[in-house]
Amino acid sequence: MKKHNELKDYPYAWVFNRADLAISPEDKAQIRPLTPVYAQQVWHNQVGQQCHDLERVEEEPWLSDDQCWPSQWEWAEAFESDEGPLPQPLHQFLNWDPQTLVFICYDDQHILETRYDVFQRNWKAFLFAADQALVCGRRRHEALWFVDEHKVRLGCRKA
Repeated sequence: MKKHNELKDYPYAWVFNRADLAISPEDKAQIRPLTPVYAQQVWHNQVGQQCHDLERVEEEPWLSDDQCWPSQWEWAEAFESDEGPLPQPLHQFLNWDPQTLVFICYDDQHILETRYDVFQRNWKAFLFAADQALVCGRRRHEALWFVDEHKVRLGCRKA
């Protein structure tokens, strides 16, 4: 079963080609859109089976549980700044190995896969055209939920 589509065929590929985001060709090669079938599998494993997008979180117990999201951070200023890498409070919270496989989840058919070091360098691109995004690491409990264009929730998925 094919797991990935080509980035050039991704509906939002234009974001990753913006000159102002300056994503290297090497990093672009590591950004892989999931096929719809594989995206659904990843969504069920990483997010849950009850909801199909981040708008209906009340259907997914861990997403709607405030105890899973003990802190939040305002990210808009960091997004607008000239600083490139993932802001330090988010990086410190995740504390992942650079090779950690990361899923940027928008809904159950719209997920990107990359490595943490690529996400860390290019985080703005993954959020550029998104209303919400949930960032999960493979075999990691920590998660970032960009709930709107100002606030990110820092939390842990239930095991």
